[in-house]
Amino acid sequence: MIPATRDEQRRLLELQRVDTTIRQLEHRRTNLDEQKALDDNADTLRRVAAEYSSSSEELDGLQRRQKHLEEDIGQVEGRRRSEEGRMYSGLINSDRELEALRGEISALRSRKNQLEDQLLEVMERTEELDSLVATLRLRHSELTAAVERLTAARDAAAVGIDAELETARVRRVAATEGMSPEVVTVYDDLRPRKGGIAVAALEGRTCGGCRLDLTATEMEEAKERSARGLTRCEQCDRILVLA
Repeated sequence: MIPATRDEQRRLLELQRVDTTIRQLEHRRTNLDEQKALDDNADTLRRVAAEYSSSSEELDGLQRRQKHLEEDIGQVEGRRRSEEGRMYSGLINSDRELEALRGEISALRSRKNQLEDQLLEVMERTEELDSLVATLRLRHSELTAAVERLTAARDAAAVGIDAELETARVRRVAATEGMSPEVVTVYDDLRPRKGGIAVAALEGRTCGGCRLDLTATEMEEAKERSARGLTRCEQCDRILVLA
């Protein structure tokens, strides 16, 4: 049995009332309409931001690819013109060399066509992405502004609750002052296992926690134990405080 004076047992009831108030206030704080709207918008913003980032990166990569393709096409075209200039210059008299030159020019034309096909695909995808990124940029800006507004609205709605919470937490500290650390530890360990209600007053023969009646024998035993320390309800195992 955990030793506890009658005063400590009565103060446990006050501590329970304060903790119940804190739990209710925290629930209200978490479930504000403004908080729900903020959470929804913040979640959408995260998804839009991720898509905006990935699309922007892909667009940047395509723009670099387009630039490289345009440079390659320019180089291939420049080489083709140079080779055609040599072929028509009249300086090459060897049929074998001319045939080889014609093959090189043909290969350069084919390479240019391949590069131009790739460039066309890149430009089409770039155009699509450019439009998507612009849309996502606007949506991202709108959602960011909405989250800022909702955050301010949430904070304004929570001001009163936060003040009440601060007062309740000060009351909790006061309620535990001078109490045996062992008593407080037993109470704190029991509370989360009992749905937040670790202490109940005995109302007549009824446990205020589980609302079940104690038998005559249980009543006598509870009275005897409470004179020496903490007593528990035989049904729900909560700490019982007798009047």
